[in-house]
Amino acid sequence: MNKQLISSAIITVIAFASGNLQAQTPAELAAIQREVGIMENILSSALQQDTDKKIRAISANYLVEQGVVFELDVRGTSRWQTIFSSVPNAPLPPLPDIDFSNVNVEFISEQVEVFSEQAVESSREAYQQAMEVMREGAERVREIAEQERDVSRDLRELEREKRDLEFASRHDNSAAEKELEQRKKALEKDIAKLEKQQTTLTKQQQQLRQDIQAKQAEREKQQAAEQQKLQTQVNTSISLTLCDYGSGLRSLPNDEHVSFIIKGLADNNKRLIKIFNKADIKKCVVGDIKASDLALKAISYQF
Repeated sequence: MNKQLISSAIITVIAFASGNLQAQTPAELAAIQREVGIMENILSSALQQDTDKKIRAISANYLVEQGVVFELDVRGTSRWQTIFSSVPNAPLPPLPDIDFSNVNVEFISEQVEVFSEQAVESSREAYQQAMEVMREGAERVREIAEQERDVSRDLRELEREKRDLEFASRHDNSAAEKELEQRKKALEKDIAKLEKQQTTLTKQQQQLRQDIQAKQAEREKQQAAEQQKLQTQVNTSISLTLCDYGSGLRSLPNDEHVSFIIKGLADNNKRLIKIFNKADIKKCVVGDIKASDLALKAISYQF
């Protein structure tokens, strides 16, 4: 009895080992490679169509006993979005952080030149409009800041002259004292006028900074919405394509997976990982589940 159990165990181990060896034979790998190559082309065409050509690259690899891994770059051709938010057509790139309380127009000009070099034709018009808003706002802040500096300088000079007059009045009892007093009143009037002008300029600067920040927040909100829309398009396209053409991966063992590593859709330069079971794909192919069900069954996370 024990000998029979041992023999059965040995046969099972040999069969299991043979199966593993068979899955790695050149013929098996060649069949999988051909099917994966075809699926790569199908996925590329489907994603290009479903995302309005926002897929920049797609490649595939096969890991024995694990499955097929497709790598996608979804940054597409609208790279100006990555500049403003940090992400490619997805997390649309945020605006570069600019401290408008200490405006450096030279810095902004340099950034505009760098960004312009990276902009692509398909998004050039929108990109240039965004840059123009940023440049105009920065120039306006600089103009107001210069005016404030001029007013502050004039105020200092008037205050100095006023102190000199007060000193002269205390040490001069001649007839010129009346003239000095008149000059002092004129200076006080000019000082009050400049202080009022300075207050107005300060308020203008504050309002302008708020406007720039509001535009930046609105742009980031729009980018986030576009990012979410693109992610939905990619997820839907992948699920539909696997349901429609997943039967083409017939040489892939049923207990393995079809995985996707997607650059450009996750946060903080991470990648979005999606893992589908081959068995679930087969169910979708034969109509047992829908593409939307297949999407929900996939394991998704960022890494």
